[in-house]
Amino acid sequence: MSQFTNPALRGALYLTPYFPLTGYYPLYPGLFSQVMPEDGLRVGPLKLHPFLGVGEMYTDNVLRTNTDRKSNFIHNLAPGIQARLRLAGRHAFIVDYRTNLQYYERNPSNDVQDQTASARIKLDFRGGLRADVQGEHKVGHDPRGSAVDNAINKLEVNKWRTDGAVGTVEYMGAKAGVAMNVQSVRWKYTNNDQGKISDRLSNYAGFTFAAGVTPKVFALTNVSVSQLIYDQNKNLDTAMYSMSGGIRWNVSELTSGEILIGYQSLRFSHAQTTHADPVLSLFQRDGDSPSNLFVAGNMNWRPTSYTTVSLQPYRTIQQTTVAGTLFFVATGANLSLAHSLTYRMGVTLNLGVEQDRFQMSSSTGAGFARTDTVKNAAVGLNYRAVKWLGSSIQYVFEDRNSTDGTFAYRANTVMLAFQSAF
Repeated sequence: MSQFTNPALRGALYLTPYFPLTGYYPLYPGLFSQVMPEDGLRVGPLKLHPFLGVGEMYTDNVLRTNTDRKSNFIHNLAPGIQARLRLAGRHAFIVDYRTNLQYYERNPSNDVQDQTASARIKLDFRGGLRADVQGEHKVGHDPRGSAVDNAINKLEVNKWRTDGAVGTVEYMGAKAGVAMNVQSVRWKYTNNDQGKISDRLSNYAGFTFAAGVTPKVFALTNVSVSQLIYDQNKNLDTAMYSMSGGIRWNVSELTSGEILIGYQSLRFSHAQTTHADPVLSLFQRDGDSPSNLFVAGNMNWRPTSYTTVSLQPYRTIQQTTVAGTLFFVATGANLSLAHSLTYRMGVTLNLGVEQDRFQMSSSTGAGFARTDTVKNAAVGLNYRAVKWLGSSIQYVFEDRNSTDGTFAYRANTVMLAFQSAF
């Protein structure tokens, strides 16, 4: 499943509830921490934002399997704190710590204690120059229902630790602009003998150039390269190149967005080698330079001041660590709607579909020998009792149909969450 997938589906897949004041727990490394907009508690020059979320969840397919379906109740506890220090009025230093503690009623082997700690500095200079840099340590896991989980079918979920940094430097003038984005993440798996398969360093660098067509419309050109360097599983070392063009617009308060369309190519870094290790010998690469159409978009429409509709189309190559599989091509779209019923209450709707076509190595039969189609729908109700206290309830339906029955499943999940934040 790609990183562009509907966030409501990712929340259900990871069995993390939607918290009304801070949203979903950040599941993937390399994302900037969410800056909390409220006033907070003043302690000298600092603004502190302590928060606590509790959630109760029920799912009718906790292992995300096609057979032997088991239901379960999951208890979630999510304490955290954010501290923000203003620097020279325009800049800020932010330290953020948050957790995702999950306890399973009937399957304690699924219990996880995810944690994310980050330090971030935001610089906003006069004249349009901005810089944003963050370092992060994360303790996380691969969810049930993911390709890796289905492939190994262990009692425990795969658990990992990451250390990484992400940075953005941007200059945007009235008629032109340029932005550079970089990221580096070190992955370390801690159980299920996954270290020798999946331990790796991931790097990314991208440049976006913007030229004004009108005062509210910019033409975009983007070039990027991402790199995966495995500690032991060297047949999976790759570099991904992308070049695309598109537009960014904010014509009025009614419509805004950005879309990029271009070309993406994945290249393996080394000639195939035969490993003495029996597990690593299963990972062979015999394809070379697969290429594909690349699409990434985010389009927003506000028909009224109470309603926002967003559409996110995407098509991208993704690498996977499933034996006999080289990569998959993910094509999909997410449609979301948020509507405010009152000042305190709102509803959300998310619909998504994604097709994943897996390229197999010759050891398992070359070509796109496996195709998954993922459909999902989520509907939620959010309520804010007072400024510092809110609640939410969500229902999420997931359906993954696959030409390989091992990866097919259906699941229904209900999430109830309460959160206080200052």
